[in-house]
Amino acid sequence: MGRISSRRSRLYLRALPVLVWLGAVLCVVGLFRHRAARFEVVGLARPEVRQVAATCRARLISVPVQLFGKVKAGDTVAVLSVVLDDERIDAEMATIQADINLVEAQLTELRENYVAEVFNRDSEWWAEMRAFTADVVAATARIVDANAILENDQAMLEERNKAIRRFTFENQAKLGTDISTYNKLQEMKENRDDLARKIERDKGVLDKYKKLLEEAEQRKKKYEDCFPVTGTDPNEAQRVIDLAKEALERRKDVLRARREKVVLTAPCDGYVSDIPSRVGEAVMQGVEILSIAEEKPRVIIAYASEAVVGQLKIGKRVEVVKGSERPQKGPSEVTYIGPAVEQMPARLWRNPNFPQWGRPMLIEIPPGMKLIPGEMVGIRGL
Repeated sequence: MGRISSRRSRLYLRALPVLVWLGAVLCVVGLFRHRAARFEVVGLARPEVRQVAATCRARLISVPVQLFGKVKAGDTVAVLSVVLDDERIDAEMATIQADINLVEAQLTELRENYVAEVFNRDSEWWAEMRAFTADVVAATARIVDANAILENDQAMLEERNKAIRRFTFENQAKLGTDISTYNKLQEMKENRDDLARKIERDKGVLDKYKKLLEEAEQRKKKYEDCFPVTGTDPNEAQRVIDLAKEALERRKDVLRARREKVVLTAPCDGYVSDIPSRVGEAVMQGVEILSIAEEKPRVIIAYASEAVVGQLKIGKRVEVVKGSERPQKGPSEVTYIGPAVEQMPARLWRNPNFPQWGRPMLIEIPPGMKLIPGEMVGIRGL
């Protein structure tokens, strides 16, 4: 009898774990069936997940937040260094500065050459200009002299005409009888005529001098119009060199900006849900550094089974039920319906061993209902 009792005890001990496991399975199945009976569709509060990515090729030097830590919009969540080689930056800066010094030296040399060229040009031009000016001055002086002689001769001619008229008037009675008086009158007329002819010649000379003056002035004017043009204007060269210096300075600004650290901030309030990158790693532009889940989810994602897919439409009114100690309910509506049937998250499977499929849809969280990210709710009305 003692052996039989001992065997029964051992069998009981061996069967006990199996019985416990079967009981647990039955409880889980029962719970899922009970949930399915309570709600037609079950959904999850889904927060908006924002990715914080590198804005350029850089090295991650700091992540001042912890995984699952709470952050606020604007908080620093990552610090990047875009300088991967300081020596190369210094060399590029030195090269750019050398280029700036070179263009400044070229401008200084250009200005010195310009001043020397202007001085030589002006000296040569004025040396030749003096010859043309001398011709004009000489022609003007000859005209002045000729005018003085002409005016003097004309005054003398007028005096001789007066003397002839006076002599004729005074000796009118003797001119017909006294040969000497007649000869003297004729001599006075010949002298007057000689002076008149000389005046005509002087007028011709004066016209010639005026023509020579006109020609000299024309030559001078042509020479003035042919003023030699200097080479490159230093003001234009200054403008070109300033543009070159400005471009070089912009390159220096770009290098200076590369030396500055890039600070990435949180785009929203929430919790750090993932940090795939590690401090010290080199990251490429667009590579995710961390992700932030919004603190307060705004939508619920649910999956409709094939039985209710035909009833789905955007704007359909539903009731959201929060399964807390004191259930909360609130009206809402379907805002988005997925284009295809997808596999549901494992938490929504009725049997953990058998995946389920459904058509996804988004439902707004009712006003006043507070849900945490990932919290399960029931959906009625489908």
